[in-house]
Amino acid sequence: MDNDLVFKALADPTRRLMLDELSERNEQTLYELTARLIMRYEVSISRQALAKHIDVLEKAGLVSSEKRGKYRMLVFNDEPIRTAMNRWLK
Repeated sequence: MDNDLVFKALADPTRRLMLDELSERNEQTLYELTARLIMRYEVSISRQALAKHIDVLEKAGLVSSEKRGKYRMLVFNDEPIRTAMNRWLK
């Protein structure tokens, strides 16, 4: 695991909101996540821009996606954050 990728992913406020939403309600489609961000936080973002953020989160290991039929389900993984934090908070 690359801690630099984890911290880079967490540095962006939109990505942190995305992780907040996925930690609250795991396994969402890209459409569901976009709708929740717009409705709850009034984030003005397209699904394409959101997809780019998801790529960063996936590279950091914080989000994985599973293809289910025609939908891509997004799943939150907090292990990279726990590993990075355990380094200092033992």
